[in-house]
Amino acid sequence: MKILLLALFPLLAQAEGMDACMMMKNQNDKNFCMAKYSGSAAFCDKITTYEKRYDCMRMVIRKQRENR
Repeated sequence: MKILLLALFPLLAQAEGMDACMMMKNQNDKNFCMAKYSGSAAFCDKITTYEKRYDCMRMVIRKQRENR
């Protein structure tokens, strides 16, 4: 039982992080946060600030390359 809980802890921690993203008022920060947890560039496309969108895309690409 303890092994199962230890195995599920990272998933629960990530879900808690995504909940924090959903509570953000600023849409750019919210989309950046969601991209950080999901690893999807679709959230980066929704960011209106060019510099933050660029940083988001770089972060997602780096994350996808690490997961290969």
